[in-house]
Amino acid sequence: MTAQKTLKRQIRSRMNKTGESYTAARRHFRIAKDLPMTSQEFEFPRTPIAQELQSNLWPEWVTEHPWLKAFLPRAEAEARNQGDRECDHFHMILAFLRLPSPVTDWFGQLRVNTVQWREDTLVAIGSNHDTTTIGKFAEFGRRIMKARRSQNPVDEVPLEKVTLEALRMLELARSEAERDNVPIDERHFMVPMLDWHPYGEPTLDELRQITGRE
Repeated sequence: MTAQKTLKRQIRSRMNKTGESYTAARRHFRIAKDLPMTSQEFEFPRTPIAQELQSNLWPEWVTEHPWLKAFLPRAEAEARNQGDRECDHFHMILAFLRLPSPVTDWFGQLRVNTVQWREDTLVAIGSNHDTTTIGKFAEFGRRIMKARRSQNPVDEVPLEKVTLEALRMLELARSEAERDNVPIDERHFMVPMLDWHPYGEPTLDELRQITGRE
């Protein structure tokens, strides 16, 4: 995390000197761990991924968007695979990072360190767990094992809610899709994804150009 903060300061410094955008300035810095993401690098979670959303968990308008209907069950699976009872924006980030191309190409152009981002997200999820007691830790373990062995995890290991942060990500994607006057897809989800990225982001105009929306 310290190295990433140092990198961000260096990029901001170059931006101030040259007037370049964040994306343009970042191209002048190489990170040893920067690797293009491929569908082979990150396997999907071991919890079976349901074909349908858990009922009454997400806003009703979500069902109007085919991409969300396919994507959000993967975020649910991430939550169950961590033993959580609620789906947070962290689980949505993990699910998105596991998607295959064309997301790979976009992250490559943005020079996002997907390996580090994924690890940082997993650490953040772990820090949300109250493991101060053995009983609480064991509860997570039992829930994880039940989810991984279940053939119907949506019903047998239900989630209790979606956090406000996750709903905020959905609304940001929704506003981008409304701007394009089309249903939400992964291009629109890149906006809330990078809004939560801790190391800076391109401008919205740059992001729309990278994702083929301009």
